Amino acid sequence: MGRKSVAKITNYWLKQYILLGYAAKGAIYLLIGIFAVRAALLYEREAKGTYFSLLSLARQPLGRLFVLLLAIALMGYVLRRAFQVLHSFKQSDVFAWQRLFKQIGYIMSGLSYTGVAYSALQIAIGTAEYDDTAEDLADELLEFPIGEWSILLGGMAVFTVGVLYIYGAYTGSYISEFDSSDIHHRVEKWTRRIGKLGVAARGFSFVLTGIYIISAAMIGNAELAGGLQNVLDSLTVNSFGRVWLSLIGVGFIAYGLYMFVAARYRRYTIR
Repeated sequence: MGRKSVAKITNYWLKQYILLGYAAKGAIYLLIGIFAVRAALLYEREAKGTYFSLLSLARQPLGRLFVLLLAIALMGYVLRRAFQVLHSFKQSDVFAWQRLFKQIGYIMSGLSYTGVAYSALQIAIGTAEYDDTAEDLADELLEFPIGEWSILLGGMAVFTVGVLYIYGAYTGSYISEFDSSDIHHRVEKWTRRIGKLGVAARGFSFVLTGIYIISAAMIGNAELAGGLQNVLDSLTVNSFGRVWLSLIGVGFIAYGLYMFVAARYRRYTIR
């Protein structure tokens, strides 16, 4: 077998692994969305962020096996981000501001989902302990003179990411390109619609997270600087918040379904 044949086979399986990572990411959002909608409708239920959603799944029959498979598959998505970072360095305009922001986004996304995969692995093998990293970091930063400003800038960055997601949902720029020769045009049309809904829901959750982090800096309370779990918990306090919780939940479910279709039909080439 020649080198070109080996490279072709390798690229094929790398592509399949990366697309499997998209499906794993979709499964996690689908799970979070289901718990959010259930909490919005049933007052005795609680909304669950990424960690507690995976923990709940692990407590089901064969749940730990599923969580383990999610951890392994999710690294395919991390691999995708790594390829995007490496490819961006080959661009002639690598030092342009837009390129730099994309690189930072790819790196942060890769690190974030590496953390999710690691947590999933710990849950699967039974060694996990919940730790709100954002809140702990904010608590440590508040001990320093410029800590509040650091938290404020971090909150503004998260808020900005959320706004960009919402704008990307509106314009469709954050929606994947599909292989038109392999997907029915009606399926593609509806997938793009639910994808926009899902991306908008993600953006709104980032906006709320950013607002809480900014509030933590202004008030000096690290407990407000939690991640998605903190946002979901705060929305269950009153009926109006539960309306938003249900909308976010439906949006996350839509995003999960969109990622499943993207894993099957997304146009993607290993570069």
